Amino acid sequence: MSAKISEVFARMLEEAYAEAPEKEIPVIVTITAGSDVETLARKGLKVQRVFENVPAVSGTLTATEVRELAEVEQVEKVEYDGEVHAL
Repeated sequence: MSAKISEVFARMLEEAYAEAPEKEIPVIVTITAGSDVETLARKGLKVQRVFENVPAVSGTLTATEVRELAEVEQVEKVEYDGEVHAL
């Protein structure tokens, strides 16, 4: 698995692929500054939001597409976009 995907997220992807390979997974993709979002879209990312203050986008991908997107040079990290709750 790519270093651009955490071990925890990699396990989630394995489970998602085994259960429903075509299920869309919400992600946040950190990219290099000045990257072309269209390149990410061509790799399967269904872009929902382009962040203005940080070089990142959110969207959805299948488990297979997450792995493929992590191989794109402009991508620094692919993370699961889940809810976070304060303790």
